[in-house]
Amino acid sequence: MKKLIFPMCTAVMGLTIISSCGTSLKVPINRGKIDGDFNIQFTEKNAVVKPNQFFTLAELNIEPNKGQISKTTINSTNIKTALKIFKKQKIKNYAITITKPGYAKPYYGKIAFFNTNKINEADAVARYYEIDIANSYFASATRGRMAIIYEYSDLRIGIATTSKIPTWIVLISDEPF
Repeated sequence: MKKLIFPMCTAVMGLTIISSCGTSLKVPINRGKIDGDFNIQFTEKNAVVKPNQFFTLAELNIEPNKGQISKTTINSTNIKTALKIFKKQKIKNYAITITKPGYAKPYYGKIAFFNTNKINEADAVARYYEIDIANSYFASATRGRMAIIYEYSDLRIGIATTSKIPTWIVLISDEPF
């Protein structure tokens, strides 16, 4: 039993070090689709993507986040962390305005796209970005409150360890931020 403790501890420490260093996102995802009844206008790019329309990042002149991604970014699926990362430009993100039928005011936000890693290259999430924002997010992002919406893939590290890697993250509010 004592002989197994040291190798097991070494393996766990190795996985912890790998996961704390981040991951490399080198496999591009160039296509996307709006899967809902809303428009996304990329304000700095002067481009609009309409409902159920496919788009490519290249035609929008948008770059995904790629290369080495930190654990903080990987875990940026809460509003406070994501807003901090977006504002400090720690990741590439783009200003957007979203219009949705039934809502009088536009929603303002930020969007970031991410490549995926070699392990997830064959997964469905690597084929294209599927941006869907449920009505509940629009309803909760009122009176200056924010909502975060994202899609992720699981990064498998070893046999039993996984991390969630975002493929896209959107922050929205009915007030500019």
